[in-house]
Amino acid sequence: MRFSGVVKKVFRPAGVVLLARVAGMLLAAIAVQMIADSVTAFVRAA
Repeated sequence: MRFSGVVKKVFRPAGVVLLARVAGMLLAAIAVQMIADSVTAFVRAA
């Protein structure tokens, strides 16, 4: 949060939106991978 002003100046509003979307996609991919790993472990243990 300290450098949010600098980020807004460097990337401009469209760049900030793009960064937010990329971060959201990365977070979703990590969540899907964790769920897939959990299901795989559950099936192997059963």
